[in-house]
Amino acid sequence: MKQSYFDRVYESTYDNLLRYAIVHLSDPTDAEDAVQNVYVQFYRRIERYGHFDILSPEGFLKKMLKREIIKNYAEREQQRIRIVSDAEEDRIPDDEVFEDVVVNRALAEQVFRAAKELPRETYRTFVLFYGYELTVPEIAKQLGVTKETVKTRLCRARKALKVMLEVEPKESNQTGNGEY
Repeated sequence: MKQSYFDRVYESTYDNLLRYAIVHLSDPTDAEDAVQNVYVQFYRRIERYGHFDILSPEGFLKKMLKREIIKNYAEREQQRIRIVSDAEEDRIPDDEVFEDVVVNRALAEQVFRAAKELPRETYRTFVLFYGYELTVPEIAKQLGVTKETVKTRLCRARKALKVMLEVEPKESNQTGNGEY
């Protein structure tokens, strides 16, 4: 009974879940892994508790998939931090460089902690631009928005973070051209 229920749900939801995962993860391999992880968790769940309390299997699975996608981004960020940390450990900086590294790392961590308070899509855009160093066109393509939307979100993020972090604007005689 449980197996046939699982098989029916799998057949009717797999394509939609995979499409959703590909859009949000952009790497088909990561998307397939995330979807399979969700189905494993789902199978274990119905094996343990049954399925009679699940009114919408697709909605239930999509919620599980969203959590899996968030976990994927968190793991990527941790991996990126480990790679950067490992690379920095391989060299012995002089005192001035060491102080700069410590200050810059502390500032970056403070900025990214504050950025988590931004609206979801603004935060995502901010992380893709500053954390993953994607270009505006790459972010626009990945998020399915225009380049102007990406630029607007980045501008809003910077303004909000300046307020959150109480950053005073630099005195400058140069004017920006708005390019990224």
